[in-house]
Amino acid sequence: MKDNKPWLVCLKWGAILGVALAIFEVVKMVALKVQFEGAKMFDIALIIVFILIIHGGVKEFKGKYPKRLSFAKAFGASCLISLVGAVIFFAYDMLHYSVIDKSGLDRKYEVALGNFKKVIENDTITTNELNEYLDTVEAMMTEQEDIALQSGNIQDSLKNDIHRGVSMIERVYAEKIRSSRAVDSTQSYQMVNFSSFSRRTLMETLEAYVEQNQQEPSTPQVQHVVTAAASALADVNPVDARFERNKSHVPRYDSPGVYASVSSLMNLLYGMFFGIFVAMFHYRSKNPIEEKVDQAPSEEELAARAKEVEHTENPNEERGS
Repeated sequence: MKDNKPWLVCLKWGAILGVALAIFEVVKMVALKVQFEGAKMFDIALIIVFILIIHGGVKEFKGKYPKRLSFAKAFGASCLISLVGAVIFFAYDMLHYSVIDKSGLDRKYEVALGNFKKVIENDTITTNELNEYLDTVEAMMTEQEDIALQSGNIQDSLKNDIHRGVSMIERVYAEKIRSSRAVDSTQSYQMVNFSSFSRRTLMETLEAYVEQNQQEPSTPQVQHVVTAAASALADVNPVDARFERNKSHVPRYDSPGVYASVSSLMNLLYGMFFGIFVAMFHYRSKNPIEEKVDQAPSEEELAARAKEVEHTENPNEERGS
């Protein structure tokens, strides 16, 4: 006889899920302290734990349920398991970040910022960011030109040649950067590579200018201005600019209660999501129990049986006739 309290099974497996999630939190805390680079492994392991525990709970629930298991009942069991697990996990998270690891939320925020910056580095520079960067290059070259012109006794005619030379390099450099973007928008224009690529392009443009204007008296000063600007550009990175503009989008939890609530809610949603597939599996694998009922014979069957009986009792009667 099956147990008449199958929902208690959900409470048991929900407690198992909550303990498993708490253990995961401890493991992630240790991994974070030792700077273990394996976040994806934890995510995969967590998915497996969710599926195995919910599957085990619904399977035992199905065995104790007195009737045929419907999809709604199977999904309800998985939701209850997930809810109990989320409540237990919430209680542990409150204890964890209030008593055990008070600085844990700050470390999580720093890790989240680092991951956000990696996402930016793998992205491609936008047109607006490219224009902003080129404006910065122009401003730096103008600044270095002013410094060079004010540092010594330079004739006005030479000043004009220096300005023309710097302006020419700046124009050619900007055209190269913009035209190359239409051809290569993945590697060189990836945010993490763009800063070094742009400085390299600037120096290549300068080398071409120097080679074509070796006899010009203004060439050394032009070379000095562009080299100084390229050195200053080492501190200008589009990654940092975008990061500073958007880092406020990275959530920061200063209260253990807020973090525990959000984290528990996410685990509940994960459990409900995986519970859909677990419920479909157990619902489809649960064949209906059909009781065998003796059906009354039809009139044709009764007539045939009577004829057989009559033929058996009077076998010679048919011959005599």
